[in-house]
Amino acid sequence: MSAVAVQEARARRTLSREEYERFLPLVRRTAMKLARRLPSHVTVADLVSYGWVGLLDAFERASPEMDADQFEAYAVYRVRGAALDHLRTLDPASRAARALSRKLARAVAELTSERGGEPPEEEQIAARLEMSVLEYRAALERLGRAGMDRLEMLDIDELEVGGKEEGPDERATQKELSGVVAAAIDALPERHRLVLALYYQEERTMREIGSILDVSESRVCQIHTEAIHRLRAAAGRE
Repeated sequence: MSAVAVQEARARRTLSREEYERFLPLVRRTAMKLARRLPSHVTVADLVSYGWVGLLDAFERASPEMDADQFEAYAVYRVRGAALDHLRTLDPASRAARALSRKLARAVAELTSERGGEPPEEEQIAARLEMSVLEYRAALERLGRAGMDRLEMLDIDELEVGGKEEGPDERATQKELSGVVAAAIDALPERHRLVLALYYQEERTMREIGSILDVSESRVCQIHTEAIHRLRAAAGRE
């Protein structure tokens, strides 16, 4: 979203002081949650600024029938969306990485389905992506450097909405997704399971894991990135 778009959005409606004070914590909370997953050069202040644009949009688009809780949830959705729209305009390389990440997860999902639920081999994934194994591993490294290797990509963390607890439907969906991911971890190839266990449970570094597996640190990073995308495919996040 350009600076002109921001100005136009702000011109559509002016928040009252009461609305500003009420929704400032919501906008800041949403911005801070996003910022934790982003490179350090993306500031909370920038995300808050664009989050206000999303809030103004929420006021304009919200149905009159929404009660306070429904509007608050909708506002979070619009605030987060506006901030993400801004981020997508910043770096063409990150857009390419996201596209490749989606393509990889989709390939894993398709191959797993075709193999009756059995996880595909590295060579099969590379072939589906029309890459050699070396090209595929290089692509995994690019995805890792672009931040496409984060467990948060699965979006199974709790979403705070105005400090209120999730409703029963959201909690049920969350529990179901967590179960899918847990089952997917059990179905991962042994080396992928080991890398995840060492990294997330034992909090070993990639270098330490490489020493344990007798492979290079970069190879561990590749395995980790592939494991996250296998989980992403299983969770239906392709």
